[in-house]
Amino acid sequence: MANAGGRQAAGGVGPAFGAKPTSAGKEAKDVRQQYIFLNIIGSGSFGKVHKVQSRTNGRIFACKEIDYAKMSEKEKKLLVHEVNTLKELSHENIVSYIDRFVERENAKMFIVMEYCENGDLARYIKRHKTDRRYIAEEKIWSVFVQLLHALNYCHSLHKHDDTGTHKVIHRDIKPGNVFLTRDGSIKLGDFGLCRSLGELSQAKTNVGTPLYMAIEVLQKQSYTEKADIWSLGCVIYELCALQPPFVASNMDSLKAKVKQGARPAIPAHYSSDLSAVIDSMLNSNFNSRPSAAELLNHRKIIEMSERMKNAGMTGAGMQAAANPPAPVQAPASAAAPRAGEALAALKNEAANIGNPVDVAQKERELKEWEERLQQREQQIRAREEQVERALVSGKSNGGAYKYKM
Repeated sequence: MANAGGRQAAGGVGPAFGAKPTSAGKEAKDVRQQYIFLNIIGSGSFGKVHKVQSRTNGRIFACKEIDYAKMSEKEKKLLVHEVNTLKELSHENIVSYIDRFVERENAKMFIVMEYCENGDLARYIKRHKTDRRYIAEEKIWSVFVQLLHALNYCHSLHKHDDTGTHKVIHRDIKPGNVFLTRDGSIKLGDFGLCRSLGELSQAKTNVGTPLYMAIEVLQKQSYTEKADIWSLGCVIYELCALQPPFVASNMDSLKAKVKQGARPAIPAHYSSDLSAVIDSMLNSNFNSRPSAAELLNHRKIIEMSERMKNAGMTGAGMQAAANPPAPVQAPASAAAPRAGEALAALKNEAANIGNPVDVAQKERELKEWEERLQQREQQIRAREEQVERALVSGKSNGGAYKYKM
């Protein structure tokens, strides 16, 4: 049994959820003995995600509480596979598995993982889109480098069991599954759909998020780890364009757009290098897509990696240079002066009522509210700029913010 906050020793989770506990499976009562449950930070169809604190060392983690009572046998097998795969993955740019507990009487499993405070790329992209601000190219290359290291690790051959060597395909790479630590380091998470792929073999099941699915997966053809490269291309494209490369209202329309390659070019201020590498990843012929290892040899990727190393980085995860350039500002923020508009509207309303005393009082209150709002916006902006700087200058650290089931 591992100490709280430590990685558990080897031992798989067996498919027989109802079996008696063994040394490989701990009763769920242990989870509350080892962790303090703080609050719920996410939910899904099969359970919740809690923010927890180790009673041993005070560290913060995320804990998936999964109700497997209503799961099909296939879903249970996927859950078992997720846990066993997570246990085998150890990389600075992958959300780490910490421990797991089983509560058989209530048909629940608890998976303890890293906790990343700064959210995911989906939220990061949404914030920039709302503010009508493009993401600086340096930051995009930084994210790209770190995700490539994570995928290169997964796609390399690993010894999983006595049956032979296997590759790990994530199969659901999307902005919502890429997490940011407090210092801006990148972590690939949510391996719920991943699978081990024997050398030279091709998978055939249709899984993942449609907007980021490779063309061969959408067409229900056999696929390899190159499907992850397509999905990564979609993520890097979205960091540039602030929207996915292929958007459609239904699956048939999406398939048609993907087949035709009908996607807008990324904004013109981004470099031709970035545009070309995205094009290479979104090649409809998966055999012609570069591998993660090949992409790591791209000139710009090597340059960014060197910058990270020169900044004192350690390990394969890569950390970025200490003094990044100022962020690229795309169209200026279109945020409306809501407090001022509200003040004017309430002035109007009060004047119509004909009560000048109320008008003056409302004006004072709204001015105070406007000042507080401006202070809050400044705090949010300062925090956002800190995260943006960290994307280029951050150092790898533990953690995961919000986990999706």
